[in-house]
This record gives sequence, C-alpha cells and structure tokens, in this order.
Amino acid sequence: MCGIISTAHAKSEHWTNAKGEEFDASPSDVLGPWALFDDGTLLPLNLLSQEDCVRFYKGLQDRPARAANWKDAKSKISYELYGRLLHYSGNNLEGDNEDGRPEPEFFIIFYTNDDKVQSWDELSRSTPGLYSKLIADYPGMVQGVVFGHPQEAMQDFMDVATNTKGEWMFTQFHWEIQMRTIQKMIPTNLYGILVMTRDGIPLFGPDSQTDEQVKATFEKFNGLLQHMRPEDMKGWAARAYYAKAVQPVAFANGKCDPVLIGNPLDEAKLRQMKVYKIDATFQVAADGRVTGVEVEPNGMSPSMVAMFTSGFKRGCLFVGAVDHGKFVDGTYKYHMEVKE
Repeated sequence: MCGIISTAHAKSEHWTNAKGEEFDASPSDVLGPWALFDDGTLLPLNLLSQEDCVRFYKGLQDRPARAANWKDAKSKISYELYGRLLHYSGNNLEGDNEDGRPEPEFFIIFYTNDDKVQSWDELSRSTPGLYSKLIADYPGMVQGVVFGHPQEAMQDFMDVATNTKGEWMFTQFHWEIQMRTIQKMIPTNLYGILVMTRDGIPLFGPDSQTDEQVKATFEKFNGLLQHMRPEDMKGWAARAYYAKAVQPVAFANGKCDPVLIGNPLDEAKLRQMKVYKIDATFQVAADGRVTGVEVEPNGMSPSMVAMFTSGFKRGCLFVGAVDHGKFVDGTYKYHMEVKE
C-alpha cells in the first residue's frame, strides 16, 4: 500500500491478508505470483484458499484485457492518456502517436507543481537513469508520464518539461482536465512519483523528496516486475497453486491443454550456447507430472538433445489438461526462438 486513495468503484468483498487480518476490496489483477486488489493490497496467490482463488478469478471476468494496440485500450489510465501525450524530438516537444503500440501494463506518473526546485529535483538526480534502465529491462511494460498540477502555470510546466531530459513523455497540459483518474491521485503535497496499474491502482510511491525515496520506489517496482517474468522460478509455485484452483472452473464446459507455469529456458543462456530454436513435445499427466519429453534436434548434437530432454523432465512445472471441469492427461507443444 502506498497511501494513495484508489480510484476503483467495484463492489467490495471480505478477504484475509497475509497477517490474518480481514479487509474489504475487489479483485483487480494477477501480477505474476500475486493477487492485486483494488485497494492496492498485494497478496501471494498461494495464501488464498482454493475457494478464494475461484472467487478472485470470477471477480476479474469483467476487467478489460490488455490491448494489443493502445488505441483500443479500455483501462482507465491508458484511455485517458491516449492521444494526449508529448515526447522529445531533439530539444523540442511534439505530439506523440501511440497508435500501433501495445497498451502499457503499468504507468509511472511524475506529478509536478509550480515549485520548480521540487519538480526539477524529482525529474533529475538518479531518476532518468533509473527510468531508462527499467524500460530497457521490461520493454513495452511501463510508460512514464509527467503530469503538471492543474493549478500550475502552463509556462512553469513547459519549463520543467523542456529542461529535464528523461525518456518519459509529458501530458498535453490543456487535456489534463479530462484525465480525472490521474487527477484524483495527486499526492497531498502536490508532487511525487506514483507507480500504478493501467486501471489506476496505486502500487508504489509517491514520496520523492530525496534521492533515496526515489530509488526505493524504483527498487520495489523492479522487484515486482522481476517476479512477473516467466523465467522467475520463485513465483512458479504460487502461480501453479492458483491455476490448479481456477482451471477446472474456467473450462467447466470446455477443454484446455496442459499449462506450463513459467519458462524453464533463459534467452541469454541459449544465445551463449548458440541454440536459437527449441521445439519439444511433453506428455503431461492429469496431476501435472511430466511423463515423457521428445525434443526435436533442430541441428543440435545428440548429447545436447539429451541434455535438454533431461532438463525439461526435471525443470518444468505443469498444471494438467482439463476436460469439462476435470483434470486429464494431455500433450503440450513447446516452442521457443531466440534472436541471434
């Protein structure tokens, strides 16, 4: 929780947090191994009961899916910002065109006000470097936006915008009156750095008076993103626990192949091995056990095929196939390509 009032208005229900304390909130998203609620609470998925996993899953059914094209986004923050942003072109700012880009999963809003010292410090120090590394490590996931306080003079906002050189974008000041969700989350001291989901659920921030506070916000956010990576094994058990609870409900009237939790292979390591394509067929039992693996050679030596076969048997976590609400044996086709 980061001390910012959430903008969500869904009907709240009773839940229990990691300390055993009850709280009222509504499901907002599954972020890697965590359940996110609309009050900003993050709860490990495996701390939910099986029944609560199903309840959480059902509570997400009306949530807009992340749009492949930002233009089609229905989530609050993405919708309010689309077509209303500026980016650097040389030393000048010009209108940005987001059409064709994936909708960001998260936003970092840099709130500024008419105190140029505070706003300048917030957007300088180590902030540009931290932001540049974040978007390089998680391309397409995060968009930073500078948002001026409505009472801030436009010239003051533009002075800050044109004299701070981060890779983030800027709101078109005259459109800010239409960005009601973002306005509702302006920090009490009128400036700060706030990490939020595309639905406007606050996650980290907004304190940014010191460089240490800024670094702490980025460190927490980076930790969340790291655990959302498919190859992050620390979150596999929680993801599998949730999937085992909800898959029979999701496919009560249909079928689903086995689900691979995470990705057992790392692109960088494959590239070092000069392996650029992996195809494999898994036989998966109803309880998720791998009962057989066949790895296609794809130009690899027999010893390397054997190595991948053995690794797949030991290092993969599956949730079994589902047929009309029941777990059954199934087949999973694995494919991965790496750019040279």
